[in-house]
Amino acid sequence: MDRGARRAQLTGPAADGLIEIVNTRGALTVLLLTVAPAHAAEPSRSIYTEHCAVCHGDGFEGAAQGVALVGRELAGGDSIDAIGASIANGNPAKGMPAWADALDDQAIKALALLIAEHRTGLAVDHLMAQYIPDGREWTLPSRPVATQSHTVTIELVAEGLGGQGAAYPKPYSIAVRPDGSILVTETTPGMRIVSPAGGISDYVTGTPRTDLDVPDPIEAGDAKRGAGWILDVALHPEFAENRWLYLHYTERCSACGSVDASEQNPLTSRNVLVRGRIRDGRWVDEEKIWQAPTYDASTWGDAVTGGRIAFDDNGYVFITAGMRSMDGIQDLGTAYGKTHRLHDDGRVPADNPFVGVPGALSTIWTYGHRAPQGLAYDPETGNAWNTEHGPRGGDELNRLLPGRNYGWPLFSAGLNYDGTEVAWGRAESEIELEDTERPAKAWAPSIAVSNLVVYDGAAFPEWQGDLLIGSLKASDLVRLEVEDGRVAGEELLLKDLARIRDVDVDDRGWIYLLLEHQTGGRIVRLKPATGG
Repeated sequence: MDRGARRAQLTGPAADGLIEIVNTRGALTVLLLTVAPAHAAEPSRSIYTEHCAVCHGDGFEGAAQGVALVGRELAGGDSIDAIGASIANGNPAKGMPAWADALDDQAIKALALLIAEHRTGLAVDHLMAQYIPDGREWTLPSRPVATQSHTVTIELVAEGLGGQGAAYPKPYSIAVRPDGSILVTETTPGMRIVSPAGGISDYVTGTPRTDLDVPDPIEAGDAKRGAGWILDVALHPEFAENRWLYLHYTERCSACGSVDASEQNPLTSRNVLVRGRIRDGRWVDEEKIWQAPTYDASTWGDAVTGGRIAFDDNGYVFITAGMRSMDGIQDLGTAYGKTHRLHDDGRVPADNPFVGVPGALSTIWTYGHRAPQGLAYDPETGNAWNTEHGPRGGDELNRLLPGRNYGWPLFSAGLNYDGTEVAWGRAESEIELEDTERPAKAWAPSIAVSNLVVYDGAAFPEWQGDLLIGSLKASDLVRLEVEDGRVAGEELLLKDLARIRDVDVDDRGWIYLLLEHQTGGRIVRLKPATGG
């Protein structure tokens, strides 16, 4: 069946929540595989240089005619909306002209985002920003950290994961087992086990291949785009009895997708979910649970594919598959840009929203996603949540409702990397903004959200049911309070720790963070300062 026959594009129910845009410290992460334009060619930077720099300085540091835009409070407020209003309305009493007549709304929004990015100190230099080491020294807090409700101690569990440098094989996922040991995936070598005492095993043998014999090309900034990565690892909810582990990885498939057989590309890959067990250091009993169709394989790279896993308490497993093209994300006949829901043995649930829809993949739960980075299920409320990277701004937290369309690439709270509006394919689509589910929270500038957990432990009782969300470029750990599916409160728990790739919680309620750094990956844990 050709792609045209498979295509099934539906509009989901109208959104029922309000979007919250938060101005917070952060920066863009790579989600495309090309280098961003130089500042001189970026429209918002050009507008700033032409109209604003003479008063506010080329580096936003201020000049004789105008105040600095960084390193100080802004009289009109520092949110994107507040900065935009100041630009549009001006301040005639202080000689600042109004720009509403000279610049359209999109240009003003892009200019406001540019200023906000520089105010945070994490402006985007190019699209590979996610993979460039920031050069900061890594240090562990020497004293307990006080939060609004609890005081926590942060201690090192293990270090030396992955390798060193910008293009090292990065640690991607952790899963704490009941005995206190920790499974760790690294994107290319595979999976290792960290003992409760912090010892690191050799790689588990027999895991899905990542084809290290085929070179992974070095892209901008010496960053690997990925083609054949091991991604998430998760324990089955009944792991103590059945010992099942689930691995989400990308399988190199040189003859798949649109690659002509005469021009096979060894860097073509697709998402696959398997389960297996570890016995005597070997991966055994493997069963394939799900794989993307061969026509969905592509050379876009694995950095945007997400590959997360989450279980509910009814025997279902959810997985994410990020974009591998801009064209098929709204197409229900493609697997990418979607979340999928299956029975834990790979069978398709009869009540999935697109079962029986002509041309649609029956595993799809939600669609219209860009680059999902986190996935979690709340057994108390029945809500599934995901985090995903936006483009320039527009990182999202979404409540995943069955059959809903989350808008990408038609709509986004962020902007394209060149400062223009996100509207890919909108002119040819009948889908309107009100047909899409808007995020429960959007961050602008981007914090580069990573994975999240719904906290359900005894160690920090005031955080019960809250979302704990890591971030990469911002290097922060954020706590969100949720009520009735909406964000009701926020706290910055840890600031400037390191790039947080994954979050997990053990049976005691202690919180584990998987950290990336140019000197190698680490695992740290948070426990009550009183001992827990």
